[in-house]
Amino acid sequence: MKTKTKISYVILKYDDQTDNIFTKTLNNENHVYEVPSFQYVQKRDADFDDVRTYILEKVIDFNTYIDENHIFIPFVNVTFEKGTVVYDYVAVIFESNQNTFSSMNYEAWHRVKYNRQTLTWDLPWGSGLNDPVDFKFRNTAISQYRANPKNNNEVTFSNVMRFVTEQINDFPILGLMSGNQFTMKQVLHYQDLLGIDVLKAGNNATFENQYSNSIRTIEDDHMTTSYQIKSEYLQK
Repeated sequence: MKTKTKISYVILKYDDQTDNIFTKTLNNENHVYEVPSFQYVQKRDADFDDVRTYILEKVIDFNTYIDENHIFIPFVNVTFEKGTVVYDYVAVIFESNQNTFSSMNYEAWHRVKYNRQTLTWDLPWGSGLNDPVDFKFRNTAISQYRANPKNNNEVTFSNVMRFVTEQINDFPILGLMSGNQFTMKQVLHYQDLLGIDVLKAGNNATFENQYSNSIRTIEDDHMTTSYQIKSEYLQK
């Protein structure tokens, strides 16, 4: 049976001009939510590091800053398409350029907010050369990851955000939207903007105690303490 490989990715970035978190989408004639993706010609001995490098080469440009260690590949989705087995590497990318939206004419940016009352992901249009279409869809991964045999984009996004939410228990993954250095307040603020509730507010001491295995203090000027995620947590 024939096979092909593709990469789908969810980008999360914080915009300091509007104080919101955005994700990139693909424009289509049906005005439905679509995760960005591209074909990937996989080398026989390729591993996840090769996939990360390929993603970086595809999404980087002069207005985009992404660290290779800020790319995670939590899933490989397997589907069948007209007699072909499709292997889909699903990635989540944290972009740390906080004031520029870089996109092609077939892409757009949508704000990300989880509505805990309706249990839906709300993605109102933010920018891009397309009709300003807002998206809203049910979170299909509330209690567990959802199987996705038909490669449904809404399920892909819900599964990715469940992965992000689960990682918050182990390390402050949202801080990567500030780059390699972030504060506790930034992590809590990003969580609030997304509408998720995992990390509880506290002081630096409680933050450091919760993440004692996954972070290191890199700067303390007696006013602001900054942190960095240990490298072993950036290899997922």
